[in-house]
Amino acid sequence: MKLKPLTAGLLASLLMAGSAMAMDSHAVEEHMQKINNQYVEQAESDKVAALEAKVEELEKLIRMMLDDQES
Repeated sequence: MKLKPLTAGLLASLLMAGSAMAMDSHAVEEHMQKINNQYVEQAESDKVAALEAKVEELEKLIRMMLDDQES
């Protein structure tokens, strides 16, 4: 599985969507910090599983931000 392109695509989508304005930037930063902390904890045991979990969390964040933007 090519996680780097997938992660890069997700992050690019997040940036291009410009939905950070739809949410409080502080809330976005807190959510990103939570995702990164979970990744670090999981990476110690299994890096692939940790990356997959991080990608899933980023997808959820993007969906949440896009939903907020549409509302």
